[in-house]
Amino acid sequence: MGSSKSRKASLKARVLPLIAILIVMELLALRYSALTLAENGNNVKSDRYVINQTFDGQSFFKDNNVWVYNQKFADTFGMPPEDIFPELKGIEAAAFRIENTNYKTCGMGGKAENCKEDYRCVTDIYVDESKNPLPWATDQQADWDKRYNSTYWLRPIIRKAYPGVIANPEIAGVVRPFADPETHREANYFQNADMPDDEDSDYNLVDIYGYKRSVIKGLTMITLDYHCLDRNKKKPEVTFRLESRKERYSPMLKRFHEFQLPKMFGDKIESQRQARRTRDIEYYKKLLNFK
Repeated sequence: MGSSKSRKASLKARVLPLIAILIVMELLALRYSALTLAENGNNVKSDRYVINQTFDGQSFFKDNNVWVYNQKFADTFGMPPEDIFPELKGIEAAAFRIENTNYKTCGMGGKAENCKEDYRCVTDIYVDESKNPLPWATDQQADWDKRYNSTYWLRPIIRKAYPGVIANPEIAGVVRPFADPETHREANYFQNADMPDDEDSDYNLVDIYGYKRSVIKGLTMITLDYHCLDRNKKKPEVTFRLESRKERYSPMLKRFHEFQLPKMFGDKIESQRQARRTRDIEYYKKLLNFK
């Protein structure tokens, strides 16, 4: 009897690792199959957005951005008509998404193990510089905020204005590629989405996460921090301005670029932001033992 139990235990000890290996191999095979289908499927081969975002019986990568664009952009890339805004000025298109960062906030509630997933609200804008030239302070064709790759953890990175640029002393970090070509004073983006007042001068700083010039079809893409905060309902259209100022909250010296994100765009992204806020509230309730 004891010998039989011993043989069964020994057999189990040998078989279980084999089963685990087979399961892992099966999962890898499924993943490879899905990636192969996504790469070889007719949908992703198309350069028309509507087609490559349409299910054709094979797996495909689904875009999670909320878009708004003008008619020309829609025609160029084959975008769906429901996101066309003919009155879009200053930009050709914008794409909003909420994405996780590569870090967590830990030490919540005074305990090291209490960690919360961090995320950011991002808006890519596409600018036709033949219509809206931008005041670049550098010849560098692309740059990106180092907070979102591993070099951030190897040493502190303080982003400074480019050499020869008169920096805004109240702004540190982020990507800072713009300056007045005449005075060489730094220029930054500002927006009025979450500002409480109605005055035209009431604008908040916008971080630039990155940019790439002539990224596609001659368009420049700039990735902006579009705060995950509530919008001021009195401002259905959100205005962004690229301006030079002596200090962060001082009056505008010169304006180089301006665009508006329409109400139809803001309404679409609100559901995404609301879902994230609900998750945050539930996390803090659990952390504080609220029911």
